[in-house]
Amino acid sequence: VYTSTSIMELADLPRRLVIIGGGYIGLEFASMYASFGSQVTVLESYPELIAREDRDIAASVKETLEKKGIVFRMNAKVQSVNRVEDKAIVTFTDSQTNEVFVLEADAVLLATGRRPNTKDLNLEVAGVEVDVRGAIIVDEYLKTTNPNIRAVGDVKGGLQFTYISLDDYRIVREDLFGDKERRTGDRNPVSYSVFIDPPLSRIGLNEEEARWQNRDIIVKKLPVMAIPRAKTLGETDGLLKAIIDKNTGKILGCVLFAPDSGEVINTVAVAMKTGQDYTFLRDFIFTHPSMSEALNDLFS
Repeated sequence: VYTSTSIMELADLPRRLVIIGGGYIGLEFASMYASFGSQVTVLESYPELIAREDRDIAASVKETLEKKGIVFRMNAKVQSVNRVEDKAIVTFTDSQTNEVFVLEADAVLLATGRRPNTKDLNLEVAGVEVDVRGAIIVDEYLKTTNPNIRAVGDVKGGLQFTYISLDDYRIVREDLFGDKERRTGDRNPVSYSVFIDPPLSRIGLNEEEARWQNRDIIVKKLPVMAIPRAKTLGETDGLLKAIIDKNTGKILGCVLFAPDSGEVINTVAVAMKTGQDYTFLRDFIFTHPSMSEALNDLFS
């Protein structure tokens, strides 16, 4: 049984890999090991995959990964993992039917999430408070409840990305030695990428979130197969989607499930951060053929 850290130390490829958890980390390793040649089964306790994404995006991700041979078992509640000789025996039930299933695996990856490892730090003695998940509570300058102590990186909860930790450093640096103008509230919107194949990248609101907020929106979609560069790459699975404020023309959010989306999303992020109208990307001159030029068609 491995974590996302220890499994990378494996010298031999597991022929059968069971991944417990269908979140972003679980999907990244599922995509990776399926590409290596493992038979991958993902056990997800929820009835739907990646619940924080729109259902059309999630469906496209699931369909694309299934083409790689990945098997998804939804509503899977894991009961036990036992070692029998050189195999792992994973027992789980379907939470809807209560039917019991047993899988054999050469390796099991636990990808059910991480929480800050603060329990044994005796933080209360230092006057540093944590939330219910053990994350250290900080203000917008990353000061803890003891103003002489700061917390940076994953230990304070929130988005667990390297670039967030890097920006934490910038905030502390500017607060100590600069003009004190950088704060955590200045970050938004922040993009992220899930490095499955192809990558899934997103920034801002998705369609469901925008409708929850009663926004008057325009939804734009573009299948990856319509992008010339995707055809030359031979990678035509995926979907691009943009959410635009109908009254202001501002981009509220964008999801790119496409090759090179981890790069292209940064262009969308710059446009959003600088307050550009969606027509800025619609009419921008991109190199051809490139994945970036798909933004012309997506926002048209």
